Amino acid sequence: MNVLGLSIPDGYEIPFIFTLIIMAVKLSLILFIAYKIVKKRKEKIRRASPGVLFWITCLLISRILYTIFDYFLTKFDTSTYVDFPNLWYWKTASLLLAIGVAVLLIFIDRRVLHNKFKGIFGIIIIIAGAVQFFYPVHDLQEFAIASGIGTAADFCAFFIPILFIWIAIKTPELRKISLAVAIGAIVYVVGGTLVSPTFINLLGLTQDIMYAIDTILKTIGLVMISYGAMHFAA
Repeated sequence: MNVLGLSIPDGYEIPFIFTLIIMAVKLSLILFIAYKIVKKRKEKIRRASPGVLFWITCLLISRILYTIFDYFLTKFDTSTYVDFPNLWYWKTASLLLAIGVAVLLIFIDRRVLHNKFKGIFGIIIIIAGAVQFFYPVHDLQEFAIASGIGTAADFCAFFIPILFIWIAIKTPELRKISLAVAIGAIVYVVGGTLVSPTFINLLGLTQDIMYAIDTILKTIGLVMISYGAMHFAA
């Protein structure tokens, strides 16, 4: 079936539309945060917004690559996941996700927490992302292993809300905006998790409904993170 002149696999038309919506949200936030950064470039106050800008940019580019991989290259046929160039679209998208989270964590540590954790959380994610990217994949079993490496790295992203919750506890005057970033990150991750086949079957809802919920939660999460980042000053 055609959506906006593009041939989309049957049954995935609505998910594709919601994918375009969340990409538009990310692009809008990128432009907004970039505008705010340029407007405030003369301020010497340390803010979290540049790190969040880089993270959302990586999210957008990786989502574009994942969308090409899912809807146009493999058309959700798992037997084609390891074919060329499909696999490298997936690997590049996964690496960009890891880099985005890693840079954000390192940025928060150095610019906000005065290098308290020596960037260790970001370094762990960078290493995991590199291992996943260079891991040799020739069949679906090896693809599953590579995917598992990425999943392990994704868990490290929970250090983002943990760090901001820690800041909220230690610094009462930053509590509101720190919690905004922390809760926003959790909401975003939960939204992304809901579209997995496991949760779709567990909750008994249709794929279209789950993608709608996913888009709403991701939008709320991104807006909360952006709000906190724009107002967070160390």
